[in-house]
Amino acid sequence: MTDKNKSQNWVNTLAKLLPGIGAIIAGIFIPLIININAQKSRRTQLYTEIVSKREIADSELRAKMFETLLKYLFSDTTQQKTNREKLTLLRLLALNFHESFDLKPLFESLESELTDIGKEKVRNIAKEIAGKQEAMLSQIKEGRVFEEILYKGFEEAIMVPPDGEKAYRGHRLGIEIIEIGENEDYVRLHVWDLPDTSVENIYIGDIVDVKFDLNYYDMPFIDNTKLFNNTRFAITFKGILTDETEIERGNAVKIKVIFLPESYMSSRDRPYLEEMLEQLKSNKKGM
Repeated sequence: MTDKNKSQNWVNTLAKLLPGIGAIIAGIFIPLIININAQKSRRTQLYTEIVSKREIADSELRAKMFETLLKYLFSDTTQQKTNREKLTLLRLLALNFHESFDLKPLFESLESELTDIGKEKVRNIAKEIAGKQEAMLSQIKEGRVFEEILYKGFEEAIMVPPDGEKAYRGHRLGIEIIEIGENEDYVRLHVWDLPDTSVENIYIGDIVDVKFDLNYYDMPFIDNTKLFNNTRFAITFKGILTDETEIERGNAVKIKVIFLPESYMSSRDRPYLEEMLEQLKSNKKGM
C-alpha cells in the first residue's frame, strides 16, 4: 500500500510540474524557432534583393551597350565605316542580343552592301548564332529536333515527325517548298499543322497553316511559330544541296525542325490569356 501511495504521489507531483516544465520549454524553444525562421526570411529577402539588383544592373548595362552599338552602326559621320567594322559591330550585337531581338533586318541590310566574300562572312556570323541557339534548344528535355532534306513541290512534301514516330504533343507538321531563291539563298515554305487527335485530353486550338521565306538569318529563339497546346516550332535554313544522284528532282534543301515548349519562348513573347484559360479547363476535365 505504501508503494502504491508513493507511486500516486510521484504521478501527482509530475502532473503538477509538467505545465511549468512545458512553459519553460516553450519559453526557450518558441522564441528560438521564431528567431531561426526570421533569420531564414532575412537571408531569403537579402538574396532576392541581391539577385534583383544584379538583374537590374545587367539590364541597364545591356540597354546602354545596345544603344551605343546601334548609334555607332547607324551614325552619320564624315568617316565612312569599313566593312570590317560593320561586321564586327554586327557580330557584337548578334552575340549579346540574339535571344531578345530580331536581328534579321540588320543581317540582310549589311549583306546587300557587300561583295561575295563579305556576304559569306555575314552568313558565317548568322550560322554561328543559329548553331548556338540550336545547341541550347537541343538540350531541352521536352524538345525535339529533326534534321531533314526536302525538294520543291507538293508531291515532295514531308511530315515531321514522320509516320511511325510519336507526334510531338499532338503535333505533326507538313512542310512543302514552294520556291527556291534564284541565288539559292532562301526558300519559301508552306507549313501546316496535322493534329494527332488520338492523344488523350488534348486541347486543339487554331490550326496553323502558314507560308514564309526562310534564310540563314532566321533564328529559332525569335523566328518561331506558336501552336496550340503550349507548343512552338522553329525551322532553320542549313543551305542548298546539289543532288548529284537524282538531277531530275532539282536541288535539295537542308533544314532543321525544332519543337519546343511554350516555357522556352523568347523574352519578347507573352502568353495568350485565352489559351491559358482553355488549357486550365482541359486540365480540370482530365482530372
